[in-house]
Amino acid sequence: MGAVPLLESVWLVGSGSHPEALTDPHDCHCYLIWDGSGGVLVDTGTGLGARAWLAAVAEVCDPAALSGAIVTHYHADHAGGAAAARAAGLPVLASAETAAALATADESRTSLAAARAVGVYPSDYRLAPSTVDRVLAGGDIVRAGELDVEILDAPGHCDGHLVVLLRRAGRTILFSGDCLFAGGRVSLQAIHDCRLDRYAETVNALAGREVDVLLPGHGEPVLRDAWVDIGRAAESFRRLVPPPNVLTS
Repeated sequence: MGAVPLLESVWLVGSGSHPEALTDPHDCHCYLIWDGSGGVLVDTGTGLGARAWLAAVAEVCDPAALSGAIVTHYHADHAGGAAAARAAGLPVLASAETAAALATADESRTSLAAARAVGVYPSDYRLAPSTVDRVLAGGDIVRAGELDVEILDAPGHCDGHLVVLLRRAGRTILFSGDCLFAGGRVSLQAIHDCRLDRYAETVNALAGREVDVLLPGHGEPVLRDAWVDIGRAAESFRRLVPPPNVLTS
């Protein structure tokens, strides 16, 4: 386990599946942006692997030098580690919807109770409440050393979902959370706030961003020509057909 370099200034520091960055099997991918003088974490996993991803961050930089941890959305595999991040001194940054859900550890709003009931999470796993130190919305900029990290609203997979856009070394890099995946796949779930109409709007907007690199919350990264994958999903939505679902069972 450790920090896996992906691109200039970007590391994978936590994962539920990547063998070199494995923190806990229930975690999403957690990414570190660090330019040598400052940085930010994108997503915090469930909290079950927080000690491991903090150690991975420390291989690259002093965690205290980070601007904070951006939580893309309130599902437990991305947001459950927010309390641990904050306990380690990292401010938590998230949307207003995520802030409200984390403040009370609302397991209905976040669909954790439903997911746990069908075995997605261990029976004894609980969402830890956390304060969000900065509420983010589309158009906001988070400073990561000398880098500007742009926040975009991306609802559809769930309410309050955000994605993170970084421009580095002539490339546009999208940290997509659970919005988009390799191959133009999306994450559709039978939960109360997964909304196809808003999902289509989000993906169509992202298709206009000319993204070079796609770093999703799960699965393989797309390290070149990611606009092709995003365009495939957008074209499907434009035909009123949901793109292939990353969830198959």
